[in-house]
Amino acid sequence: MEIKRIIQLRARLEKALLTFLDAKNKSLNARRDMRFINPKGDVYVDENRQLIFLETPALNKDSIKIDISDNSVIFSAEKNISRNSGRKYLQIERTVGTFLKTIPLVLDNPGIKSINHTYRLGVIKIEIEFGGKQ
Repeated sequence: MEIKRIIQLRARLEKALLTFLDAKNKSLNARRDMRFINPKGDVYVDENRQLIFLETPALNKDSIKIDISDNSVIFSAEKNISRNSGRKYLQIERTVGTFLKTIPLVLDNPGIKSINHTYRLGVIKIEIEFGGKQ
């Protein structure tokens, strides 16, 4: 029972966070049938950089948003499947919705020098360079 409650609370928190970050662009009604996708990823530190790799297959590149808030990186992006009106779908298994991931920064009060990201072969790489050595 505890696990189910934690999962429900996490889903509500992610939905509230995404709504807050993207309230200007889309209404809540448009998001009602969307799912939240928590991408798998790897995070590591390399000298004065924090590198984040997230598995995000078939996302819309134009929808990628990376924000810094409360010593965390907040990544969000949309994944949509365009449904051709002339097609008769027998089965659709690929999940569509919003990728959302919050990753803590390595330092409590980092001096961020730059944030860059690339998207290749379904993996987004986020590189955060800090102002000084750790």
